[in-house]
Amino acid sequence: MKFIANTVFMLAPQRHGSNKTQSLLAANHSALFGPFPPVLGHWFQPLEGPLGDDLVEAMVVNANLSPRPSISADGKAMSAEDVRATMARENLPATILGITTAIYHTGASLVDRGDTRILCKSPDNLLFIDEIVGSVEDAIFLHVVRDPRGVWNSGWGTARGPQSPHAAAVAWRDYHGKVLALKSDISLHTVRFEDLLTQPEVELQQACSFLGIPFEPAMLNAHETAESRWAAKSSRQLWGNLDKPIKSRRAEAWRQELPEDEVAIVEAVCSDLMAEFG
Repeated sequence: MKFIANTVFMLAPQRHGSNKTQSLLAANHSALFGPFPPVLGHWFQPLEGPLGDDLVEAMVVNANLSPRPSISADGKAMSAEDVRATMARENLPATILGITTAIYHTGASLVDRGDTRILCKSPDNLLFIDEIVGSVEDAIFLHVVRDPRGVWNSGWGTARGPQSPHAAAVAWRDYHGKVLALKSDISLHTVRFEDLLTQPEVELQQACSFLGIPFEPAMLNAHETAESRWAAKSSRQLWGNLDKPIKSRRAEAWRQELPEDEVAIVEAVCSDLMAEFG
């Protein structure tokens, strides 16, 4: 049985600018709510059966352990009872996807954004793509792609993600190849992150048109919102750019910062798919 999620599922792996993209779209828009950080459903996949009825409690505890949990103005945190009430009201199944959806909408209600659509940037979305397509009646996808040379330049030396240019390139090719293979079967809009940095108003207008919502000029000032300032303060390593204006020069910073041999490795692995995205 399919359910209504009222959610836009972002397809973007790490180091693709997904946090900045989500912030630009949702932090200062009346029709979108971007919960941070996303619930990582793959952690709970092997526990779904053993936990049974306790799955909701476990996922809510995990969500509340976030450095940026959804908390009401009077300091109220999300409870399992709140999430179960959302599931009952919105007829959501007791699956990882259903509970995740309920957590997002419960969080939106806590911050007085209960009527808005969720913009979910979980890196798990591609992993759960078959379930999303098969279970969510109103499934819609926003795909963010970034130049693989820029991805490696952003990711090298960090604890998360591939630890070599070849591994980064293979991961990029595999992820975006899967998205391209799905393109004709799902409702999908692709945003090139470099274009979002260099012509943000144009790209945001196109994304809003796809989502069926009006473009709001305040979106360009997402870095000035309380949400963005709180995010950056809570973790400079993860979200330190959210309280800063768009830096268009970062679009091709890899040209000055990456060694030529590493550029060549990435291009050798990804050149065909790079051409698909221009």
